[in-house]
Amino acid sequence: MSILRGAVTPYPADTSIPAAFAAQVKAGPDAPAVVDGAHTLSYAELDARSDRLAGLLRERGVRDGSRVGVLLERGHELVTAVLAIVKAGGAYVPINPEYPAERKEYMLATAEAAVTVTAEELREAGLRQDPAGLPQAATGPRDPAFILFTSGSTGRPKGVVIEHRSVLRLVRDTDYLEFGPHQRIAQVSNSSFDVFTFEVWGALLNGGTVVVIPTATVLSPLALAAALTEHRITTMFLTSALFTTVMADRPDTFAGLHTLMVGGDALSVTAVRRLLAADPAVRPARLVNGYGPAEATTYAVCGELTELPEDARSVPIGLPIANTDCYVLGEDREPVAAGETGELYIGGPGVAQGYAGRPDLTEERFLPDPYAKEPGARMYRTGDLVKVLPDGRLDYLGRIDDQVKIRGFRVEPGEVEAVLGRHPEVREVAVVADRSSGEVRLVAHVSPAEPGRTPTGLREFLAATLPEWMIPSAFAVVPALPLTTTGKVDRAALPPVPVDGEETAAVAPRTDLERELAAIAAELIGLPSVGVTDDFFALGGHSLLAMRLLSRVNARFGVRVELGAYVYDPTIERLAAEVSAGLSGAAPAEVSRDR
Repeated sequence: MSILRGAVTPYPADTSIPAAFAAQVKAGPDAPAVVDGAHTLSYAELDARSDRLAGLLRERGVRDGSRVGVLLERGHELVTAVLAIVKAGGAYVPINPEYPAERKEYMLATAEAAVTVTAEELREAGLRQDPAGLPQAATGPRDPAFILFTSGSTGRPKGVVIEHRSVLRLVRDTDYLEFGPHQRIAQVSNSSFDVFTFEVWGALLNGGTVVVIPTATVLSPLALAAALTEHRITTMFLTSALFTTVMADRPDTFAGLHTLMVGGDALSVTAVRRLLAADPAVRPARLVNGYGPAEATTYAVCGELTELPEDARSVPIGLPIANTDCYVLGEDREPVAAGETGELYIGGPGVAQGYAGRPDLTEERFLPDPYAKEPGARMYRTGDLVKVLPDGRLDYLGRIDDQVKIRGFRVEPGEVEAVLGRHPEVREVAVVADRSSGEVRLVAHVSPAEPGRTPTGLREFLAATLPEWMIPSAFAVVPALPLTTTGKVDRAALPPVPVDGEETAAVAPRTDLERELAAIAAELIGLPSVGVTDDFFALGGHSLLAMRLLSRVNARFGVRVELGAYVYDPTIERLAAEVSAGLSGAAPAEVSRDR
């Protein structure tokens, strides 16, 4: 059957996030709500702090339905801010402070944010007296709770508008996880990633605890394992890329964890097998594959993984979660036969309102749901190809379009192309996903505006507009892009491209230590060799590969080089100095050179 329906459970579909949170404050005012390093806030304290900020926002003009930007780093203040905004009747617009200025400005303008919360607003709110009575916002279940931006094929990100009831359907009275006061959920995702919704509201709307884990800790398996134990974490989510990275070097990282949720892209069969084959003492009690686009409010399909057949080539994504419908449809939008490939459409209360300021795109992707039991319901067209397996689970097969996932983030190559096409020295550009190294990376093929000239500063040009994960790992300059007989770019004819190296000649390793470190780095990046002064990130590396590099190096030499020390100067030369210092017990010597 190609129409799959999740269980119908009595989640509170007629309430709002503030009302659901208020019930938890009443039930356990002294229970820990947020743990963030040295800061621990009880439910009563979080309630009071968010009330003060909500009062300030109301004074600054926030009313029911207002959109409010949030420019804060992960932590207890970010949690306070998003709660305050929904209390004030607004919809929060979380924006990663590390985004380029142009991207942040576009998001705020597109969302029509009336006010933006920064550290200054938190400071001012903290100096205020407790409000005598916060004006009660008339927030309903169908009102927007937040707007989350994802990559857009037109060259601009698009904002997904999520309702209060969609969040409640995700985290209340559901069946993929047993929420409750016992849950201590790790908060590891940045606020622009839709899993932030699961982490924060999954805890706060059920009496549980949000535990903020620093990014540097998340990217270090040894430190992550210690943090999970120290904070008694019961549940956490990792992107499939990070999960694969951790499993390759430290498969015992998740010992003691009850539920590990993974997703964001297709899971590695090898990584899943390795975890399932591990001794129960060094692995989580449950491994759950979580699938869902932001347009369906984080998760639409989940599946607990207990085994994989010997001949499995992919990892099933599972079954629709409670109060969610999934349809596998053909080009005529009719259900396909059992076992046949079709496009996945998602229905139910988790479906978003649409895209902020984009009625055309909303109409294209959010369609009337002819299979729903609720009048006027809509379904979201995912663009994902799936099939129903004999046991009823869904198997993910790929995309209809060019969209890819880079470390869990959705990336439309068309957005990268549109930005790169504005470079004054570029005439044509095609950005494609390359999987030859085993990981997805973006490769940009460009033809110069002036024949015979090589465009310069491409990476820097993109970095001014796009986040790090959207910047191609490699650039290839060609006289002209190959075309099909219909005049379109022939992407299949684009040649494979090695990762860019530095423009200067590579400096060969000079010691046995440098040679061994360079060999490890070259293997991870997929290059024949790496020079000792080459920038790891310019060679195509990224934070997850850097994590794997340090994990291997620390295990091989019995040292503890921190990620921050390496990211500051990501070269073999610097890494060798750190390793040598660790072996001798001394501080690393300064490395002096012109770069």
